[in-house]
Amino acid sequence: MSILHERSQIIGLIAQTMAQRWSMDLTGKRIHLSVEGGCGGTTFGLHCAVNEIQSGGRVLWASPEMPNATRFSQLFTSLNIVESSRFHAMNLIGAMDRCVDAIVEAEHSLPRVGLVVLDDWCNPTGRIEKESLAAVIDLAKRIKPETTLLLISKSGTDVTGSEEAYRSRSKSEFEQHGFDICGLYAGQKNALHLDFNGDVQDVRIEESGFFV
Repeated sequence: MSILHERSQIIGLIAQTMAQRWSMDLTGKRIHLSVEGGCGGTTFGLHCAVNEIQSGGRVLWASPEMPNATRFSQLFTSLNIVESSRFHAMNLIGAMDRCVDAIVEAEHSLPRVGLVVLDDWCNPTGRIEKESLAAVIDLAKRIKPETTLLLISKSGTDVTGSEEAYRSRSKSEFEQHGFDICGLYAGQKNALHLDFNGDVQDVRIEESGFFV
């Protein structure tokens, strides 16, 4: 092995050691995360789920389909069987208001639910349906104040010519109801950026989640 190759390996190991797994206190927050296609919205949701479970909490995950099995196992590899049992997947199919009723019932009946995630909960393009928007705002009001709600949806397409890095659909409605407006998008050279209420961090996705 050449000295140059050894040096590049050492530099790579140092970079991995210096990188930190993304973490933030999300307790009680209502979050609308707008994600550009292929930027890892579901992975971010699973990352937050692992964080919550590792802190002793329980997670309710609602989506039309389960996350990719390979990606799921990669992110959950740090959890043991008992911890993994605190992840509850629910089908997000049918009338949205009835789905919300089921989520609220589960959140109230199960112990230590700290995070509720809705992934792909609305149409991927165009305006968010009024019924879906009203249902998730109702959900935010009905779950416990200390429970975090994370809504993950595709970002909108900008047709106004503005220079916004991403477009959060129904932004004003969410802001009116106390939601944090967040975005996950690709910048120059496909670098990933996570915008949390205007605080932008450069992030990268690894097997175990997001790193900064």
